[in-house]
Amino acid sequence: MNTSAFVRILCASLAIVISSFPSFSEGKNVFLTIGGGYLPSGNQASLERNVLYFQRTLESQFTTEIQHDIFFADGKDKGADLQVMDRDQVPEPNRMMAEFFGTQRNLGLSYRDHGISDVRDSTKPDNLKKWFKDEGAKLQPGDRLFIYVTSHGNGSSDKKQPHNTTIATWGRSSLSVKELAESLELINDQVNVVVVMVQCHAGGFARIIYKNADPEQGLSSQRRIGFFATVHDRPAAGCTPDINEANYAEYSSYFLAALSGIDRLGNALERPDYNKDGVTSLEEAHAYVILTANTIDFPIKTSDIYLDQYSEFGEGESELLPDDLAYDKVLELATPTETAILEGLSQQLELSGNDRLVDAYNVLHPEKKEGEKRRPRQPPEHEKLRVKIREDLRKRWPQLSNLLNPVSIELITTRQSEFLDAIKMHPNYARYRELKQASESELNDAERKVKYDRFLRVADHIILRENLHRKQQDDRVQEFNRIIELEQSFF
Repeated sequence: MNTSAFVRILCASLAIVISSFPSFSEGKNVFLTIGGGYLPSGNQASLERNVLYFQRTLESQFTTEIQHDIFFADGKDKGADLQVMDRDQVPEPNRMMAEFFGTQRNLGLSYRDHGISDVRDSTKPDNLKKWFKDEGAKLQPGDRLFIYVTSHGNGSSDKKQPHNTTIATWGRSSLSVKELAESLELINDQVNVVVVMVQCHAGGFARIIYKNADPEQGLSSQRRIGFFATVHDRPAAGCTPDINEANYAEYSSYFLAALSGIDRLGNALERPDYNKDGVTSLEEAHAYVILTANTIDFPIKTSDIYLDQYSEFGEGESELLPDDLAYDKVLELATPTETAILEGLSQQLELSGNDRLVDAYNVLHPEKKEGEKRRPRQPPEHEKLRVKIREDLRKRWPQLSNLLNPVSIELITTRQSEFLDAIKMHPNYARYRELKQASESELNDAERKVKYDRFLRVADHIILRENLHRKQQDDRVQEFNRIIELEQSFF
């Protein structure tokens, strides 16, 4: 039997197992949301809106009553804990003055109490740990616990344990990977746990698949899987005080839209169904993020972490496959979902040919020629036009060099029509606006490079999975299949 045939049979077998898996259809679904920042200044409106979007998603997907416990920021405290920014409420002359002569940072910023109803408590670690002791311990075999985290996150403070990252919780406190793993040990082993985390450094929490989050102790007897916006040593996209959800681009926006078929603005979209089985799995929703999100996020899932730990690439005469495998060989081993990602990203990045894994690697690790100096980065064209408009206005009103000058204040109050006309009638203004809007929809360097990272991560996953089978360690293959089964299950 050739390898590709083996993979097809494996996938078919998994589909049969998943379709008959009782815990998702017959057991109880319990949802735990951990959201918000650590202080009002770090508790942005987008975190609140993510929780509200998740609530709407649950309401649209579950016709029966479910348990959904929410811990958010300061909990039930009525203080102004949420940072919000609504630039549309700022008068146009003030917005223009900030854009051309000052800064738009924090323009329209204010604070209010969060608007999430039915909050159980604040996100202080003692409250979260108590939930696991009280509510988590009530879960029965066959139930599923779904944990959603939309918060801030920090890297590990211990260089010897770089994966022990943290969730930033209220009052400048934190909950670490190891602490969450300890809390999960309080839950019945026959409860399946699914986590979705979108905070910075979220990928460290992928280690909850192990006992006490320690690979040396082996896989936990409790089935745990997760989907993470980024790896353990990188920031994530998304946190903003802006109340305009049309501007949001972060993991939750894509993942929940893929599962529900409704984006956060209420618009319908076609759910991804890469394997053509008529439904969207958690894995397919994750794939949709990888393929679609134009952000700095580097999404991973728990099966990636398992393969990193227990598989390896081949070198020389080894029977194991190398990490620079020809692209057509990678596709032979890929599942339909993986094929969709690789082909989609290849098109976006204009990768072609059988050496595209090597080509992608070389983009991320370019060789620097001896004596070559780094060229200074040129400002974008729209920025040059903005400076030109600003300088022409200063020639007309030299007082604009000081925004507290009485003339500057008059231009945004009693003489605002004169000020706005001077900007909008400038010969470069229309072109400036056109180029600025176009730049906002383009990928920046970081967003483009991370798509090469995503491409290589998926290809590596395919090769490492094949090598895990070639190593003929049946116990490892069985453990890996347990993770895959849960990742390919349904919301």
